[in-house]
Amino acid sequence: MRVSVVLLWVSLSCVQLQRGDDQRRVEDTQSGLNTLQNQSRVERSELNPNQTSIQPDVWTELRELRDMVVEQRVQLTSAQCQLQFSQGQIEELKKENTAMNKRLLATENQVEELKQLNAALEGRVVSTEVGVEALREENANRPKVAFSSASGLNGYLGPGVNTILVFSKEITNIGNAFSPITGVFTAPLRGVYYFRFNVFSNSASHWMCVHLFKNQEKILYVSERPDGVNEYISSGATLLLEKGDLVYIKLLAECQIFDNVDNHCNFSGFLLFPV
Repeated sequence: MRVSVVLLWVSLSCVQLQRGDDQRRVEDTQSGLNTLQNQSRVERSELNPNQTSIQPDVWTELRELRDMVVEQRVQLTSAQCQLQFSQGQIEELKKENTAMNKRLLATENQVEELKQLNAALEGRVVSTEVGVEALREENANRPKVAFSSASGLNGYLGPGVNTILVFSKEITNIGNAFSPITGVFTAPLRGVYYFRFNVFSNSASHWMCVHLFKNQEKILYVSERPDGVNEYISSGATLLLEKGDLVYIKLLAECQIFDNVDNHCNFSGFLLFPV
């Protein structure tokens, strides 16, 4: 009898779940319980007292089964909600993953561009190093000519006769092309040279007058009358010289200059480049 009652209850419960109406399910269940209760009364009237005393409480079990069904339905609804929520999270994760993939691809492209840029820079560095090394070799093989010298005077020079200014106080003389004894520069090779000179005086009675010569050719003439105050005259020139050409400065006979330890009067020159 217990088996038949349970099967009947399960059958009724399945009908209630398929309809999806909790209120109707409760009413039908109650009706079934009333029917089963009436049948049970008839059966108990036919049983002897001993059998009735050992019969289990069917109604309590049915109520427990009903409660279990309701609880499972609630759990199923909760599980469905959780599933929907999880599906939403999955969609969000998919979107985030797509965005991260795009960022990763962009980063990989940037890394590739940086690699190409680095390779180009390395090529430039190598090219620059090769160029620097070539310049070093060229500079090592290039003649080096430069000088700077002061007059070495301690007072006035002139007037008198036309005279080559000696500039005996040597400051720099790379290549030894300038003679501090004669005051003459001798070109050691064909090339373009630059020369610069300064002379000084404070005489009120004599002019400062000098010529820059290339061999016997007058290149520059400069003059100034100090009128008793400190005066400088300066000039310079770029000259194309053949090997052995001479360059010097000449003080004119009627003129006068002054110098001391401050090296006011000086003469300089250097090779720009050979030709």
